[in-house]
Amino acid sequence: MDEIDAFLNADAKKVETETVRMLARLGEESVNEARDRTPEQSWIDQTGNLRSSIGYEIMANGKSVLISAFPVVKNGQEGSTTGKSAVRELSKRNGTGYSLIIVAGMKYAPLVEARENKCVLASAELMARKKLPEYILGLTNKLSR
Repeated sequence: MDEIDAFLNADAKKVETETVRMLARLGEESVNEARDRTPEQSWIDQTGNLRSSIGYEIMANGKSVLISAFPVVKNGQEGSTTGKSAVRELSKRNGTGYSLIIVAGMKYAPLVEARENKCVLASAELMARKKLPEYILGLTNKLSR
């Protein structure tokens, strides 16, 4: 029985590790999609706070397993701090299973998208939704070997 338990635990750990790795890759791609755009494609940085507030957190069964760096752009320390706080607040609402939470933490992010017609997170969300099935298939193939 001990050997069976060890085998199953090792298998479960492999599934968790690979799932988190896949979600982290998708999270990084999504953050890059949102942050690394020209002013014509996104918005003109005044303070750097909005770009600095973009990041992600990965949750597994209600527990945080990875949070992105929220690197500071220009003088956007406030944005970095606000982004981290926003993603932690959203993560409190997660229950079972795996979650990838992507945020733009500044309160005015929706206004930039709505009023100025600029992409903040919309293109990142669309990209993530499009790539997720491909990522899950790759994860399934990797785990079935």
